[in-house]
Amino acid sequence: MQQKDRSCRACLLDFSNLIRHLGFYVGLCVLFTSACANQDGKPLQAHMLQAPMPWPTVAWSAANPEAVGMDGAALKEAEQIYPRLFPSGYSLLVIRHGYLVSESYFHGQTAKTPNHVYSITKTFVATLLGVALQQGWIHDVHQRVADLLPEYSVHPELAALTLEDVLTHRSGVRNHRSLADVDLFLKEEPKAPPGTVYEYSNFAPHLLTAILDRQGKQGTTGAASDVPALAQEHLFGPLGINVTEWRKGPHGVPEGANGLHMTARDLARLGYLLQRGGHWEDKQLLPPGWVQAATEHRVPVDRQKGYGYLTWVRRRSDVVRIAQGDQDVHGYFAYGHRGQFVGVYPELDLLVVTTADATDPTRDTFFVPDLLHDFVRRFVFQAVTHSHNAPVEK
Repeated sequence: MQQKDRSCRACLLDFSNLIRHLGFYVGLCVLFTSACANQDGKPLQAHMLQAPMPWPTVAWSAANPEAVGMDGAALKEAEQIYPRLFPSGYSLLVIRHGYLVSESYFHGQTAKTPNHVYSITKTFVATLLGVALQQGWIHDVHQRVADLLPEYSVHPELAALTLEDVLTHRSGVRNHRSLADVDLFLKEEPKAPPGTVYEYSNFAPHLLTAILDRQGKQGTTGAASDVPALAQEHLFGPLGINVTEWRKGPHGVPEGANGLHMTARDLARLGYLLQRGGHWEDKQLLPPGWVQAATEHRVPVDRQKGYGYLTWVRRRSDVVRIAQGDQDVHGYFAYGHRGQFVGVYPELDLLVVTTADATDPTRDTFFVPDLLHDFVRRFVFQAVTHSHNAPVEK
């Protein structure tokens, strides 16, 4: 085993130089197909935490890895490997059973540094739509967009467009910057009937914030309000998330596809809300069953991943060897341009969060989500030694 460990570390060191000279993507592809073998996890004689479930509304509670069924040495190795594989990485957070067990920052970043989370904004907006369902502002995801935005002219072939079509990137409308304006988007002739063809869109989600904004300003949600105020009252505020910026679109409505800025710890709060089924402290913020519906594999994208409601879903399970035996692990994740990542792994009660260089094009190419998941699978999963429902060791 020691020889295997040394070979694996030597392999990583050799390839770190390769990544710098040949480019991020090529280096990682070679690395992840190299001879670095998986290690058998050794169960540690550690005490599992018996405290009540922590809620990080004010601050994340920290714990030693062994206290939550993880191998501290293996986790430390993952912390050291991450910046070698992802030189543009800003942060790496690992959370298990609600406890922060690993937190690393790079390039001068700290726990208080906000970053643009790019397309993870989409997952926040989908979650806010779940809040709207829970509050009764909308009835279901099968409602037509045209009925919810009656003041807009809608192309006849988009009359049947539903909220679910938007949530699953099946609007049928081309993904083009000229359609960032909701008015122009709804007048566009679709390439395919709504609900039939998947095409990732950075503009269709703007329809969702426009709908929420309209309801807020017309008093549907109670006191007249706008999207940022609604989100603050019903989502960001309850979770303890501090949004430092949310970019607005052509009509002054926050964008539904990107534009949110926050810290890595705040990103983790989104993952924890989803991990807990939409429950937070003593409140059910999302409808029962919403998280399951939102993270269900609804649309195939490629061999590795599919799509739920503005959330990515792993199409294949991974096998993690723990003290109780082999554990099949599925997962879903929110992903933003150039390495913003919130990975949720329910079977392990595990969260992994990364942020990365979203503004400096001179360091590396963007991080693709498959490669980030490969890092989690090969290095973070291997640090898990016990299942989340393992008995407490005395």
